Amino acid sequence: MADTLQVYWNRVLVGTLEHKATRLAFRYDAQYLSRTGAMPLSRHLPLQHEAFDHEASAAFFANLLPEGDIRRQVARNVGVSAENIFAMLAAIGGDCAGAVSLLPPGVSVDARGFYHPISREKLAEELAHLPAHPFLAGDEGVRLSLAGAQNKLPIYYDGRDFFIPEGHYPSSHILKTAIAQLDGSVANEAFCMTLARNVGLPVPLAEIVDVNGTPVYLVERYDRALRADGTIERLHQEDFCQALGIPPEMKYEAEGGPGFRDCFKLVELWSDEPIVDSLVLLDWVLFNLLIGNADSHAKNLSLLYAGGTIRLAPFYDLLSTAVYERINNKLAMKMGGQRDHRYLAPHHLVRFVEEIGIELRTVKIRMKELIERVNRAIELMRKGDASGLLSTPVATSILQVMVRRQQKMKSLI
Repeated sequence: MADTLQVYWNRVLVGTLEHKATRLAFRYDAQYLSRTGAMPLSRHLPLQHEAFDHEASAAFFANLLPEGDIRRQVARNVGVSAENIFAMLAAIGGDCAGAVSLLPPGVSVDARGFYHPISREKLAEELAHLPAHPFLAGDEGVRLSLAGAQNKLPIYYDGRDFFIPEGHYPSSHILKTAIAQLDGSVANEAFCMTLARNVGLPVPLAEIVDVNGTPVYLVERYDRALRADGTIERLHQEDFCQALGIPPEMKYEAEGGPGFRDCFKLVELWSDEPIVDSLVLLDWVLFNLLIGNADSHAKNLSLLYAGGTIRLAPFYDLLSTAVYERINNKLAMKMGGQRDHRYLAPHHLVRFVEEIGIELRTVKIRMKELIERVNRAIELMRKGDASGLLSTPVATSILQVMVRRQQKMKSLI
């Protein structure tokens, strides 16, 4: 006998996910297929009446779940197997990234809900217990899931106070705690995201907030939009692994996951503004090279479905890994066949531009302009560093990395 979950896009029933003998099958709802302007849940799940097989279904839905140790902790907390994708989604799939919700048959999406206020003292306790009590999974009325391998807590934040969303009320922000064994990770990500924003990359607003004496990373959700009436709308998104049909355990190119060729081809074929988004994606590649982010894999890239269009989503998870000696700092995606930034040479850049389909002259101009914009942004940050980001030890280390990386990039131009 098969178990089923109903898959919703906001309050619209999109289809059903079936689980039978460890296999998954997703099928679109017939009424949804007949809707004017219906959009696919994923590029890898095009609109069709036939059910998708386990491989196609699992590639999309498994990527909605947390990864690694976080996933195992969630599984223990809700009393299911970490390998059981369906059971995990049944337990915590009520508020996934984007606009997707998975609910048992007969349980429709209810617009009702409320924001439960949580004191900073209580919030500090919850954050301190991550990942033993991840995302408040298992609490009555709270079914929150976020993909990724880091401790995260979806939250509603009004600029002053924090709230736990209950019922169908959406979260507005994500809180991330410090990464164990990586000194200054909160300040690291806040600095890199702020710098990216200041040089013109599309990134959500990120900052460090004090939660009962502990600095915590807070970032706005780009997959949420504020309506005119003050309520929050969920926006559908899918990461590049979902769009390419790649399971989360293969997110790195070295494990068989996507490389730059795949990512740029995806934007070319699926974005409604492929030329613009390809250049923005190029800026992301170059910015990560500049700050020393070797963990820029395909799950850190997403497509945003909003207003009937599909575009490259704002960037997140920008962090300088190069400041940590214990981390493998080989590039997550080869650049012209080279994974070690130290040995990048002009011929690698030539191969890279052939892979991504952008002219060499354009890439060189973009690289030169990015270096100039970054240097101007850093000078402006020095003059008005009200948040103190530039004065942190990790920011000093990142700036030293960037000096060396600029020299490398200039040698390629």
